Amino acid sequence: MITLFQITGSSSFAARAALECAGADYEVVDVHPRRRDEAPGFAEANPLQRVPALREGDVRLAETGAILLWIGDRFPEAGLAPAIGTTARADHYRWVTWCANTLHVGWWPIMAGFYFTNNESAQESLEVRGRENMDRHGRHLEAWLSDHEWLAGDSFGVSDIYAYMLVGWANYYDDITLGGPAVAGHYERVGAIPGIVRTRELDDLDDRFMRYHPELRGGKPLD
Repeated sequence: MITLFQITGSSSFAARAALECAGADYEVVDVHPRRRDEAPGFAEANPLQRVPALREGDVRLAETGAILLWIGDRFPEAGLAPAIGTTARADHYRWVTWCANTLHVGWWPIMAGFYFTNNESAQESLEVRGRENMDRHGRHLEAWLSDHEWLAGDSFGVSDIYAYMLVGWANYYDDITLGGPAVAGHYERVGAIPGIVRTRELDDLDDRFMRYHPELRGGKPLD
């Protein structure tokens, strides 16, 4: 049995969505964001106590990109990762790691400048530069999706799930839009896939990644 350690509505959304789209048999441990020590087995799965984390038998995995790559290979019948040795497989590696190393990381100066400095002026400067970088990332994604329906090959895969989540986070800001019509079209296509719809329901999210009940995580009070 696969165990997923998650916080609903966080970056663990992508891991859960991949498991749902793969038709995997899995169980969830909901981690309280302020009391992470209380989640049984979480520190063993990821000593840094960050979500998502995953366990299956002797397998211990953390980091969103690594988990998505593993799920794509663990469930080949789901078609979430192109065949090894193909050009599409190279694009699969490219886009999952780009999402992890560039687009995901690009959000932190905007969302969480306090991780980098406790100086408020410095945080403001970080956010300004972060928005500039995010605009460039959006243009890069738009250019690719203008000529491709999916990020890797001719079918939906885990790279699309990761990009969908990160693009969806732009809805938290009235003045940030990633890319243009091609990115918007991709977001709509991915968002209509049954496994994605199901994961939003499980995570208590609407189609813009807004929480229906902001005071809850995993159905339990946040306090």
